[in-house]
Amino acid sequence: MYCWRQESCRKTGRRSLNRQNLRDTVARQAALVSALFLIAVHTGSTARSDGQSRLPGDDIFKDGLIPKIRLELSRGALDLLRQRPRTYVRATVREGNITYTNVSVRLKGGPGSFRSIDDKPAFTINFDRLADGQKFHGLKKMHLNNSVQDPTYLSEKIARELFEAAGVPAPRAAHAAVELNGDPLGLYVLIEGIDKQFLRRYFKDTTGNLYDGHSQNDVTRPMRTNSGENPQDQSRLKALAAAAQEPDLNKRMAALEKTLDVDRFISFLAIEMIICHWDGYALNRNNYRIYHDRAHDRMVFIPQGVDQTFQRPNIPLFPQTANGLVARSVLEIPQARERYRERMSQLLTNVFQVAAITNHVYEVAAKVQPVLAASDPQFAGSYPQRVVAFCRRIQSRVNSFEHQLSPSPAVKFDRAQVLPLRTWEPKIDVGAPSLAKARETEGKTLLQISARESSAGSWRTSVLLDRGRYRLEGKLRLQGVKLNPEDPKTGAGLRISRQKFSRQLSGDMDWTTIPFDFEVQQDQADVELVCELRAAQGQIWFDLASLRLVRRD
Repeated sequence: MYCWRQESCRKTGRRSLNRQNLRDTVARQAALVSALFLIAVHTGSTARSDGQSRLPGDDIFKDGLIPKIRLELSRGALDLLRQRPRTYVRATVREGNITYTNVSVRLKGGPGSFRSIDDKPAFTINFDRLADGQKFHGLKKMHLNNSVQDPTYLSEKIARELFEAAGVPAPRAAHAAVELNGDPLGLYVLIEGIDKQFLRRYFKDTTGNLYDGHSQNDVTRPMRTNSGENPQDQSRLKALAAAAQEPDLNKRMAALEKTLDVDRFISFLAIEMIICHWDGYALNRNNYRIYHDRAHDRMVFIPQGVDQTFQRPNIPLFPQTANGLVARSVLEIPQARERYRERMSQLLTNVFQVAAITNHVYEVAAKVQPVLAASDPQFAGSYPQRVVAFCRRIQSRVNSFEHQLSPSPAVKFDRAQVLPLRTWEPKIDVGAPSLAKARETEGKTLLQISARESSAGSWRTSVLLDRGRYRLEGKLRLQGVKLNPEDPKTGAGLRISRQKFSRQLSGDMDWTTIPFDFEVQQDQADVELVCELRAAQGQIWFDLASLRLVRRD
C-alpha cells in the first residue's frame, strides 16, 4: 500500500518518458518514492485488529514479490471447466520447491474479461477449501485476473491502493507469472480474496453477510451471499433499499445513518469518481460487494473489478446522474452532498497526488516488464508506451479536476433563454466511424457522422449549468441508418452523457428538429451534450447553426 504524499515526489522528465527505457526511468524515479508510507485518511479504518505489524501476503502485495505459479489440472478437471467453468475442481499448485495439493480452482470473469480454459482464463483459487489451514504466502483465497481489459496490468493495483488510502476496505492487488500444465500463460494480476481473513482486517465481527453486487444489480433486488452465518437473510439489504428510497430528505438521511456506514460510503463514492470507475457501483451498478458489519449494524461497500480506471478522464466529480440507487440517494440530500464535497476536496489534497502516483506506477511497471518479456517479447516491447499512456490519463484526470473545480460561472442564456452551441469536439466511441465537418451548397456547416461495421461516433461539448430544466435541440438528417440489435445503446440523435436517446431514429429522414429534455437536480453540474450515431451502418448530419440549449424554467 502507498501514501501519495506530494512532498516526497516531484515531476521529472515527463516529456521524454516515452523515448526512454522504462527500467532506466524507474531506477531514477524509485528514489523519489522510497520515503512514501501508507496513511489512512479515514481515522482508524485500516487498523489491524490482530495488532500485527505485517499482514498475510505482504511479501507479494507490499514488497513486490512476483511469484511464479504453476497450476496442474487433470484431464477430467479441464473437461469439467470447459463445460461448467464456475465449478471448483481439484488442482495442484507449485511455486518453486513448494507444492500445494487439494487446491480448489475455478474460472472467473465477467462479459468482457471471461476467457475459456483453452485461452487465457482468469482463476479463483482457494487453498483452504479442501485442505484446512493451507495458505499461499499466508493467503487462503486469491484470484488471478487475466487483465484482458487492461493492457498495463496496473489499474487494479493503483485503484485499490487509492481506495485503501481513503479508508475504504479494499482487497490488495499485485502480480504473478502463471503456467497451466507446463504451458506459460504469462503475466496475471493477483488479487486478495474477500473472505473472513480479509474481513478480519477491517471488522471486529466477521459473521455478517457479504453480498455480491454485479451485472447492474442494485440493493432493491436479492443478492447472492458469499459468506455469513445466515446467508438467506436479505433483511438488512431491504432496509438499506427502503432508506435510500425515503422521499423526505431529512428522514432519508436519518434512515441511511441507521443502515449505512455513510462516512465510508462517501469516501467509496468519491474514489470511484476520482479514478473514473465508469463500471463501478455509482455509474453502472457493477463491481462491488456489500458487507453487513454486525458490530455496528451498518452496511459497508467494498470495491471490485477496477481494471478499467482512468479511461474516461472527463467524468464529472459530482455526477449529474448516478445509476446506483444508494449513490443517487446520498447525493440528493443537501447535507450529505456537502459532506461528499468536503471529502472530495480532502482526498484530492491528501491522497490523489499525481507525481507520487505516477512515480509508483513506473516503479511497479519496472518489476512487471521482465515477466512480460519472458512470456511475450513483442508485447513487452510496446509496454513502456502503454505505461506512459496510463500516466498521461492520470494527468488528464488532474487537468479535468482543475477545470471542474475552478470557480467558472455557469453559462449565460440570452433573454429568450437560448444558448447557441457552436463548439463541438469529435469522439470515436466504438469501431471506426468517420466524423467530419462539412458544408452544404447553401453554406450550412454540418457535423457529419458515418457508421459502418457497427460503430459509434459522436460530437460533444460540455456546459456548466445551474439547477433547472433544459432542452437540447437541433436539426438533423439521416440516410440509411440501420440500428445495431446487439448494442443496447444503439440509436441516433441528441442526448446528454449517461442518458439514453428519447427517440429511436433510424432509416432515412429529411431535416427535422429533434428535442431532448433533461433536468439538472444539483445546484450546479457540468453536463456533456452529445450528437451521436451508434449503428450498424448509415449517416447522420447535424446543422451546426441549429444546435442550441433552451432553459425551460
